[in-house]
Amino acid sequence: MESTVVDVAPIQKAVNRNPEMENESRKIIRKYTLIASGAALLPYDFVDVISCTAAQALMIKDLCGLYDVSYSDRLANVAFWSATGSVATKIITAAVGTVISNSGFNGIDLTGAAVAGIYTATVGEFYKLHLRDGGTLADINISDFADYFIDEIKRGDLSMATFTNPSALMSHLNV
Repeated sequence: MESTVVDVAPIQKAVNRNPEMENESRKIIRKYTLIASGAALLPYDFVDVISCTAAQALMIKDLCGLYDVSYSDRLANVAFWSATGSVATKIITAAVGTVISNSGFNGIDLTGAAVAGIYTATVGEFYKLHLRDGGTLADINISDFADYFIDEIKRGDLSMATFTNPSALMSHLNV
């Protein structure tokens, strides 16, 4: 009789899901998503970038605390990637704003808040999944985040409608 080795890692990941921690992680992500979105409404150039960077770094710190993962030894990495992401959202905001203004949309422009909120929520969800499933800040990979973000687009979770339709945006942000 031949024995088979079964990989229990996926099973263990499912077992480690604690409903209270899931709920708490959603609260953390929601809190900092709203802060980042609000900061993006500030009319001063790059104050929103600094505010969003701080919101994302603090969100990751709180998620690390929730999942008992060391944060302090990776603070510089988290700050760098949060700042890089915040600058990228500023560029994306300009591009999406151009598309929306060319489409004849005449409402209040909340593009910056939408982009910052969506990006922050996506970052939060990515870190939550990584940390919940036993990952650390030392073994996180930026290419995994890029893959996660692209998968969200492919699944249809992120689209132009997410930016232009307030109800789609609120649904995506779980607010």
